[in-house]
Amino acid sequence: MTNKIICYIRCIEIVETPEEKVRQEYARRLVEEFGYPKEFIDVEVPIQMGVGETKRADIVIYRSKQDREKRESHYIIVECKEPDIKFPNGEKELKSYINATTAQIGVWANGIEFRYWKRLKEPDRYEEKGYLPKYGQEYGDKKIFKKELRPSSNLQATFKRIHDNIYANYKSGNKTRVFYQVIYLLFAKIQDEKSREAECEFIIYDREWDEIRDKGTSKTFEKRISDLFGRAKSREEFKDIFDGSEKIEIPIRQIANVISEFENITILNTDVKGEAFQAFISGQFRGDAGQFFTPDPIKKLVVEMLEPESDEVVLDPACGSSGFLVFAINHFRNLIKKQRGWVDTKGNSLNDVDLTPDQREILRGQTKEYASTHIKGIDFDNDLTKVAKMYMVMTDDGHTGIWTSNALIPFDEFTKNTKGTITQESANIITTNPPFGSKGKVEDPNILSGYDFGFAWKKDKETGEFEKGKLLTGKKGGGQVPDILFIERCLSLLKKGGRMGIVLPDGDLTNPNTEFVRAWLKNKAQIVAVVSLPQETFMPFGAGVKSSVLFLKKPKGKLPERYPIFFANLQKIGYDIRGRKTYSRNEKGEVIDNEGRPITYLTDRKGNKTKQDPALIELKGAMDTDVPEVLREWVKFKKEFKNFLW
Repeated sequence: MTNKIICYIRCIEIVETPEEKVRQEYARRLVEEFGYPKEFIDVEVPIQMGVGETKRADIVIYRSKQDREKRESHYIIVECKEPDIKFPNGEKELKSYINATTAQIGVWANGIEFRYWKRLKEPDRYEEKGYLPKYGQEYGDKKIFKKELRPSSNLQATFKRIHDNIYANYKSGNKTRVFYQVIYLLFAKIQDEKSREAECEFIIYDREWDEIRDKGTSKTFEKRISDLFGRAKSREEFKDIFDGSEKIEIPIRQIANVISEFENITILNTDVKGEAFQAFISGQFRGDAGQFFTPDPIKKLVVEMLEPESDEVVLDPACGSSGFLVFAINHFRNLIKKQRGWVDTKGNSLNDVDLTPDQREILRGQTKEYASTHIKGIDFDNDLTKVAKMYMVMTDDGHTGIWTSNALIPFDEFTKNTKGTITQESANIITTNPPFGSKGKVEDPNILSGYDFGFAWKKDKETGEFEKGKLLTGKKGGGQVPDILFIERCLSLLKKGGRMGIVLPDGDLTNPNTEFVRAWLKNKAQIVAVVSLPQETFMPFGAGVKSSVLFLKKPKGKLPERYPIFFANLQKIGYDIRGRKTYSRNEKGEVIDNEGRPITYLTDRKGNKTKQDPALIELKGAMDTDVPEVLREWVKFKKEFKNFLW
């Protein structure tokens, strides 16, 4: 079946091809990032090449709406290629279009790499440039002021595009190294946005690009970007992210490409920066040690069922890139908005973009104060904890509570590694998705000896009780899987009366050979809820482990003899087996938002509806997941059995 998409410029249905996707994305950027009026742009424009010969240009930008209607006075021509087509394929074709028209600028794009030329007065002569001027600017008068920066139309695509471009042109061949080079430049950009200067420094000027093109270097450009990153590294708030040795090492041409991608957009004021950053890093870290990134609807489910209060410490002892913790921070932000009355007519928290600048500043300050004192995270992977801290910075901070340590080591070492900030019974809330699987069993006797689950357990046939046996070390012992050890460690980290949500493989909850785990839990904690997850939950991250979320409460005193348990079986999580988003639809088959309203339609030039706007679907479409229904049932359950729960 042929996939169809809506043309961003013409608002008609067209066949989706790799080249067409490149054209549509670039057309959107021309309007939303570069500021060109949509009515100045046309696609599939006939170009008269000679007597009896006509070809079509992919995108043409005119100087006015009238010029577009008459198809005269071409200003910019864009030649699009699919990502597999490499430069210079199509360059001659593009320049032939320019020669046959009045166009002054040519752009070559394949979605990963971009080339730009300015037409010279001499026939068939061009000067290569490093960027496309924004609407209203010409080459040579480039200045960018922070008040002019626009939110990115697709920040996730921008992250991927610059990563792929650097990887394709940087000789290291090391994806992780390329990943961090992108991060370093991103922090240089953040440093620029945080400074009080009105004019942007994260920019490449025309003279600097000309120097790079002609001489292969530009000292002023290199120094300015290097100084920006140096100031970012030396910021007090970033000192535990960088050790000072980090350097921007990619070729200057790639640095210039990254700058030109980011220079017109704002990172800090793009609402989806956290989601885009999470998507970017999840493509880099794929769970080689048994850890898997948790889909957003599951994070939402766990955090909203645990309901952290503003004075409670939230801890994730296997935090990875800190996804659960960021959702806890966002939960706090919504609490603040509701407390201050920053809500819509239905009582829902306003989006940040709908707040006043003063309100955003208040929210940012309170969020930073809360996150720096109440958000804690640990992971054994130093790369992931560094990324987690960066992710925190992208979502208004809290990175000072992230530590690199094996959370399963003896408590004296563990407490030392976290400088005394995380100790036994120090957390009110634990939310975590620990590494699991037999591939990474723990066999260190120094670790195992500190756990009940570090020993073999045998069931007495007469009494039905489990008895502790030998330490699980040596060839016969075989070690213990980390997920089972994490259950015990998490309970020891919880304060009395604390609550936790932990993602576990179903085998821990159902297999006969893990019955000792369930028997132990029955005497140590109150099982509050079990939510079964679909088989495909972690498939986009390379794992097909059937899992559930187990919710526990650590008793303050004696456990009740009988109590209710909430059970739910999730069927849909808002993603398909390949990790693509799926959306809720009404009875007409229309994609709807979270309020049940159909997403706005695009219209053709006659005002007739064509199809729903794909960009708005991506931005506002309600994900097709059972999570809201489960949360509604949970609210009912809480009301009925409130004396037994949190």
